[in-house]
Amino acid sequence: MSRNPKGKEVTKRAVLAELERLRQGRHARYQTLVGRFARCPELLSAAVLFAAAVNASARTNNRTPVDAPPGWLPPVS
Repeated sequence: MSRNPKGKEVTKRAVLAELERLRQGRHARYQTLVGRFARCPELLSAAVLFAAAVNASARTNNRTPVDAPPGWLPPVS
């Protein structure tokens, strides 16, 4: 079950090319929206802040809402 030398060389080149794409961030897994999101620290911190804001908003839902200042909202008919 030995492979021929040419097949080994082709496999070796394919593996090395895949490793190079990984090193440069051009791998297919990073081309998806989730992959790019997972690699971006700014997006991750924005998501954490957003989740904290939603959580804080959920805690304040039991309180009395504050009316908007006059003229800020269109009239309700």
